[in-house]
Amino acid sequence: MTCVRGVAVVSAIAAAAWTIFAGKDLSWDLLHYHYYVAHAFLHGRLTQDFFAASAQSYLNPLGYIPFYALAASGLHSVAVSVAFAVVHSVNAVLLYAIARRLFEDRAPREREWFAALAAALGVASAVFWATVGTSFLDPLLTVPMLGGLLLLLRTNAPGTSARAAFAGFLFGAAAALKYSNALFALAAVALPWMQGPAGARTRVRGAAAYAAGCLAAILLFGGYTFLFLWREFGNPVFPLFNGWFRSPEFPPINIGAERFAPRSLGDAVLFPFRAVSPESMVYAEISAPDFRFAALMVLAAGLAAVLVWRRGRAMASGGRAPSAADWRLIVFFALAYSLWLATSSNGRYGMLVVLLAGLLAARLAGLLLAPAVARGALLVLLVSQIVACALISPSRWFMLDRWSTRWLAYEVPARAAREPALYLTVETQTMAAVVPFLHPDSAFVNVRGQHSIGRGAERMQALFARYAGRVRALGRALRLRRDGRPRPEIVENYDATLLRYGFKVDPEDCFAIPWRPRRDDAVSELANMLVTDDTALRPPPVGLVSCALRPGAWSPAEIEEERRMSALFDRMERDCPGVFRGQTSITERFGREWSRSYAGLEARLETREGALVLAPYFKLIYFPLGRIEDWRDGAPASLAAVCREGLRQ
Repeated sequence: MTCVRGVAVVSAIAAAAWTIFAGKDLSWDLLHYHYYVAHAFLHGRLTQDFFAASAQSYLNPLGYIPFYALAASGLHSVAVSVAFAVVHSVNAVLLYAIARRLFEDRAPREREWFAALAAALGVASAVFWATVGTSFLDPLLTVPMLGGLLLLLRTNAPGTSARAAFAGFLFGAAAALKYSNALFALAAVALPWMQGPAGARTRVRGAAAYAAGCLAAILLFGGYTFLFLWREFGNPVFPLFNGWFRSPEFPPINIGAERFAPRSLGDAVLFPFRAVSPESMVYAEISAPDFRFAALMVLAAGLAAVLVWRRGRAMASGGRAPSAADWRLIVFFALAYSLWLATSSNGRYGMLVVLLAGLLAARLAGLLLAPAVARGALLVLLVSQIVACALISPSRWFMLDRWSTRWLAYEVPARAAREPALYLTVETQTMAAVVPFLHPDSAFVNVRGQHSIGRGAERMQALFARYAGRVRALGRALRLRRDGRPRPEIVENYDATLLRYGFKVDPEDCFAIPWRPRRDDAVSELANMLVTDDTALRPPPVGLVSCALRPGAWSPAEIEEERRMSALFDRMERDCPGVFRGQTSITERFGREWSRSYAGLEARLETREGALVLAPYFKLIYFPLGRIEDWRDGAPASLAAVCREGLRQ
């Protein structure tokens, strides 16, 4: 117990120090929806706004309330970040506790060495440290899941069903608060079946207790959200899985997270070695080289070969055969890893897998190698991993700011605080974090972004009628020149979208919402002396501008051109199922061209001077799909294979 307390103290101090050195996080997700969804839930805005933060507006908000509550309370941003960093540091403590259980066959001193190395390797990931002390749920929700895993690794102890039920509750809570964790809750079902040499009835009872605990947590932490969304939209997880629930407020499609998912079995097999790459967008948006997955795969292959050779007998050279707890962890990791890899391969979504990879690598090294050799190899792996991340990976996920008294430092002009309006955003990043700073009776709609809204949407039309004469545009791109107007080309781009809805920008009626943090207090000044990332010295580009909208409309020629392009895009979606996979969207102006954006594909179909291309959002590539004239009678013969089998990225 003394060792566990020591690890807890060291981990908390390390996490608190790191988050100060890293700087105040201004992630894309925080500005887009983390802050907004908690505010919207607590202030009843989900029926007042409509897709204010795009599809993420309707995620379960409960997990984001702690960060919102602390940040909105006026607590210093350093204190907020340190508080979350300390909670996130519990991951290291739980990894250490799990490792001690796995290495309980070792002498006490050797056991502590291996447990400490395993815990350090577990958290030795840029994906983890870039989120420590931030609003991301991922490092927060791995805490209950690691706690549940620790409970399920126990064997031959009384209270098996009670432990399984509590473990199920912990996994269920994590799944309810972030839906991607449902994969890990599903993988953990296998563990009650492996609780010692129990009979079938005991195994069924343990699995049932786990399922009951999981269901209870899902209902407790997600029930209200599910019921609200079912009542309002006819889909309990709106807009997810709308291909099944068919809410009229969203296209009948299922949104996936395919950005990093392997395109073939070969890609999946090679993932551990691709993760070593220093490039971004391999399995995370940031550069996060990871040697641990490759080491784990090599060690796993070695263990499998030795077990087959010796047919389960004790290992040579000081090694050992896997224990029952080892097999539980191996089975759970294999299931969790496979489900994660097949569905998203997103490093943040797979934070539990990311943390367990280092721990399991340490355990397999201990099984295969003599103690001194294993410790040496693990130290080399740990140092290599730390050096690679320190030299290559960014300290924060998106961008950062210097520390200030408030986390979000918007200064709203008196007019915006006094006059309610309907604000329309047309940028992919909605910047919905500004919503709590404007008049509480204002409403917000992201008409074009990750998901674009058809002009006939009933809820949006009701808002247009309610706020007639008080409709404004809001966005970062509208920043004002010295004459108080946005640049003409930006106005033209905004109008290309807004004319669809009957509006155009009035450049004579604009106001700025500047970002003005206070950093003259002693805490901020001291903390900012410690920030190590030079990018924090540059002002973050998060200031906003709002301009009034006046009536506008497309010309008859533009209406006819939209009809013609919509028919073309419909034909492409129908005749090219391998590429579009049943996804559909609305046709929009894209500058002087036309486009459709597909949230489920994370890509945009565009015209480019008569050519047709599919452009992924997060990759500097595009895939040619012929020319407009090639599609007059359906898919051209040259694209038959692509339309049938899909694009190879």
